Amino acid sequence: MPVVPPTKLARLQNNVHSIRNVCVLAHVDHGKTTLSDALLATNGIISSKLAGKVRYLDSREDEQERGITMESSGISLYYQLLKKSADSTSPDTSLASSEYLVNLIDSPGHVDFASEVASAARLSDGALVLVDVIEGVCTQTVSVLRQAWIENVQPLLFLNKMDRLIVEWKMTPSEAYIHMQQLIEQVNAVLAGFWEGDRLAEDSRKLEEAKEKWKEAHSEDVAMTEWYLEEKDDSHIYFAPKQGNVLFGSAADGWAFRINHFANIFAEKLGIPTPAKLQQLMWGGYYLDPKNKQRVLTNKQFAKLYGPGKAATALPLFVQLCLVPIWQVYESVILEHNQDRIEKVIAALELKVLPRDRRSKDHRVLLTAIMQGWLPLAQACMVAIVEQLPSPAAAQPLRLPPLVQGNTQSLADRKTTEPKNEVERALYNCTAGTSSEPAPLVAYVSKVISVPRESLPEFSSEKSLNNRAAMTAEEMRARGRDAVRQDLARNRDSAAGTPLSTVSVAGGATPSSSGLATPLSVAQSSNISADSLASAMRERLTVGDTNTAVEAADDSASSTNSDPDSTAEEILIGFGRIYSGVVRVGDQIWAMQPKYSAKDANSQSYCKQITVRALYMMMGREFVSLPEVPAGNVFGIRGISGAILKSGTLASDAQTCPNLAAMHSETYPIVRVALEPVNPQDMAKLVRGLELLNQADPCVQVIAQATGERVLVTAGELHLERCMKDLRERFAKCEIHVSEPIVPFREGIARQGAQPGVVLGEIGSNGQSLAIIPKATLGGAESAELTETRSKPGDDTPRGEVCITTANGLVTITLQVEPLPEKTTRLLLRHEDDIRRVARLSSSQRRSRLNAAAEALRSVDDSAAPLAAVNEASDDDDDGNADEPRPAKPSRASELGPWLQGRLRSTFRKAKGWEPQRVESATDSGLCSFGPRKAGPNMLIYSKEVLEQSSKFGSSWFRQRAHNMALSSTGATPMLSDDDEDSDVEEAATSVATRTAYTIRDFEESVNAGFQLATQSGPLCFEPLVGVAVTIKSLVSNLGTSDSVGTSGLSGQIISAVRDAIKAGFLHWSPRLHLAMYTCDIQATSEVLGKVYGVINRRRGRILSEEMREGTPYFSIKSAIPIVESFGFADDIRKRTSGAAIPLLIYRGFEPLDMDPFWVPTTEEELEDLGEKADRDNVAKRYMDKVRKRKGLFVERKIIEHAEKQRTLK
Repeated sequence: MPVVPPTKLARLQNNVHSIRNVCVLAHVDHGKTTLSDALLATNGIISSKLAGKVRYLDSREDEQERGITMESSGISLYYQLLKKSADSTSPDTSLASSEYLVNLIDSPGHVDFASEVASAARLSDGALVLVDVIEGVCTQTVSVLRQAWIENVQPLLFLNKMDRLIVEWKMTPSEAYIHMQQLIEQVNAVLAGFWEGDRLAEDSRKLEEAKEKWKEAHSEDVAMTEWYLEEKDDSHIYFAPKQGNVLFGSAADGWAFRINHFANIFAEKLGIPTPAKLQQLMWGGYYLDPKNKQRVLTNKQFAKLYGPGKAATALPLFVQLCLVPIWQVYESVILEHNQDRIEKVIAALELKVLPRDRRSKDHRVLLTAIMQGWLPLAQACMVAIVEQLPSPAAAQPLRLPPLVQGNTQSLADRKTTEPKNEVERALYNCTAGTSSEPAPLVAYVSKVISVPRESLPEFSSEKSLNNRAAMTAEEMRARGRDAVRQDLARNRDSAAGTPLSTVSVAGGATPSSSGLATPLSVAQSSNISADSLASAMRERLTVGDTNTAVEAADDSASSTNSDPDSTAEEILIGFGRIYSGVVRVGDQIWAMQPKYSAKDANSQSYCKQITVRALYMMMGREFVSLPEVPAGNVFGIRGISGAILKSGTLASDAQTCPNLAAMHSETYPIVRVALEPVNPQDMAKLVRGLELLNQADPCVQVIAQATGERVLVTAGELHLERCMKDLRERFAKCEIHVSEPIVPFREGIARQGAQPGVVLGEIGSNGQSLAIIPKATLGGAESAELTETRSKPGDDTPRGEVCITTANGLVTITLQVEPLPEKTTRLLLRHEDDIRRVARLSSSQRRSRLNAAAEALRSVDDSAAPLAAVNEASDDDDDGNADEPRPAKPSRASELGPWLQGRLRSTFRKAKGWEPQRVESATDSGLCSFGPRKAGPNMLIYSKEVLEQSSKFGSSWFRQRAHNMALSSTGATPMLSDDDEDSDVEEAATSVATRTAYTIRDFEESVNAGFQLATQSGPLCFEPLVGVAVTIKSLVSNLGTSDSVGTSGLSGQIISAVRDAIKAGFLHWSPRLHLAMYTCDIQATSEVLGKVYGVINRRRGRILSEEMREGTPYFSIKSAIPIVESFGFADDIRKRTSGAAIPLLIYRGFEPLDMDPFWVPTTEEELEDLGEKADRDNVAKRYMDKVRKRKGLFVERKIIEHAEKQRTLK
């Protein structure tokens, strides 16, 4: 097919009903890029013979080498659909033509690049989901389906690689039909799970609203009885071949079909009135009557006429009409290669096969030629995309409300939302507007890509050639002839006789509205001879090339002065979608980052005004310049550098236009490495390169440590390799030294006794580096000092209890550290975002009461500074959580606290060491805070005695209406309650005179800060704590309120004392390291199963499940492997199995390593088995020492063991 010029594609952008925005989603190696190549061949971009081999959209070198896609890339395709005219009455049925613009986005399938899938789904209205019929529904298949569900993207299912059922598995058509039936049911089961989850969440929200309305109309004692679950039809979310949303085919062999294709062929032969009626019978238990070939029977009718035995062996319509002919072609060409049968097949299908394809020694070439001519892949996919997937005008009323209003509408609750203003009306209707009545501009940039400056058309040295390529050859020839004719006519009529060589190309013809030259009249053209025209054309070409070069130099010189990107080697381009309005080159628009809110004055720095430098049509690895882009299109934009980091919203008015919701991603960066240049002089290059990489990769995090160290955080090992390649070759262009991967750990405790002789000490001249050392390595004086300052658990002291006094001896604190139940820890980890929501709601409600408290405290001396400190603490509560995504819970934030309280209390049931009365207090008013960062899996609890003296007495952390907050001052200020604020304020102002000594109320913030610091960096290797409860049992102050020291001087000492006491109490228990884990999914045959298990065992993994896929020779193995042991795992398992098994690693979470880092043999059995040295490798200690060495902490190790005098043996 000839190349489609970009001018034709740009013209189609103006018709929003003819646009289809589609992304291709699948598990890795399920055929996405091969399918994309076939679609590109329809526009003449690549040859149909090379489809599947070129991998055109994999523009990176490492993508071509590895054979996988790493970056999502878009391309615009033209498609013309021919349909039979409905009102045609002539015998020769006429065809109606419709033109469509298909914006195709190819996305990666590897789990490390799931953020690219999120960006592709946000820009699309439909998705083509590929599933390998051999491997079935894999882990990433579920992930991409979930991403499409979250973004309200309408999916199409493509069952790919059907040729493997015939050639490799030797299945019969009936067996393949049953296998594909089960596969479609598995995909539908995934969608059903999404539906039920959203439906239950929606019903829960509606139930809460009904309860509130019931309480308003009735008393609280009357139980609500009128409630029922609303039944909803879910048939529209499932895949069904008879609905036309399932394709069958083989992208490698270039063929695909939907059942309506065969229904159109056989409807007339079977005597069925319309193909639509036959289409409903071609999937399921429908059979063709063997005697009357024009009658279709159900299974029951067939058994009644021909008996149950014959009915069991009968072929369904789908098998008989669709699969059997395809099997016959494969048997004739591949399995048996019978030349006579091949000729009969070609003749029966009326195909034109080239002689060289018939004579080819590669039978696949002949097979591809036959199948592409019979069931062309691109034709089936394009028709399905046009007919089944919605246009932007049809999709945006369903997709935009969740992005604009932040509700939880999904495919489970598809309904049109009424717009609230003119901006929403333009968004929902996908209005582009007119020059007289422009629509508000709203666009979304889902990701930012970095491209070399030479790849952009305005900076390319081949600018003139690119401009010529924008027109067809016929248009360029016509334009050249018209320009020469006008020059000759002007020279003949002019008395001065202007030389032809001085006439510019642009001045030779009058441009029309279409941009082409206006042709001359017949009278003018008749006076020009053919010889003069030819000579003028030759001279014109020479002069035109010279003038073009001069103009290009002038353009580049002027652009250098005005365009800031003209001198940059790498230019940032935004990849986005426009939802309403029209964006033009030179427009001044607003770029809003996800943190921006028009109502929040503190977020104005996240909104900047930019100038649109250039607009592009994305054509894979190429860019085509556009003057403007209307609503409904996918586009590239230049000029966003410095305004948008990774994603954001573009709008014409930042106050009235909404900031669209941020994207949801399934990937979390977990692998860290420290970077430094080999040459220290290249440090500036590395910093600039990391800035570019941070913007160009949506899943990268760049952290600048306080020590100056640059840390790169990536999603996995493959992602890290790609990032380092980009840094070295494109962004930084210098040699970089990469540290070993930095894997995070967590520290916890088990309800077991600690190893004897392990205490917390301080090593180093400055005494700032905490270390864990056995008492045997300390001197007598040091050991005595540690024993005096930190209590040792004895017979009458509970384990984990520590009593510590501040350095000045004025405050003594007693606290107990103990492990939380395992269920409680899991609950806190799972609902960490919910805890943040409650804490955020708490801080926002407290600010209004703090302002009232300030007025009452003005009469109290030295009250301003503590009040400012409290306000800072409140703000820190919000600022620390600003980057965290807001979870979409069905319950309101105000109702979330009591719900969490009930769930938390239920996890303590039958927990060892937690009595019911203590649990009641710890989950109600006794709970002070969570940690670290006030939302982690650790709890700070006040005992009953301390609680009575604190500001939290009678309140609860979960019920924010009764929540109080301490205001630290020279005099204590009680918390302000909503019930009686005025009386509390008066009590706050007069409480200084009534008390003679300081209590816990005056040091609550310091105690909480010490708890947060201790849980953020534990004693083992300064990693965060998990599953630890800290109970403050007493706080005794020897300082009176009349003393001049005040609380401000004690704050730092109390923070340090609490932090060190928690770490010392931690070591009274048996410590445990928690390892970050991967879930490893592997599909392998029985021949390599033992080798797979061997590799997993060597990497300290464990098998979670193993099952054999029914009807296949493959085993599906699911295992858990520590991330610290996973580097090189994929290459190792490929080498051991000769490429027969490929693992997929997905982040799983943290799991405890059941091994004490300080374990030594103590019992007689252990000493007898292992000896005093315990030569067994302590894996936990090895991990701990490795982290401590990396962080510059003290590591106890023996340099020399068993030293012996050297002697010469004869």
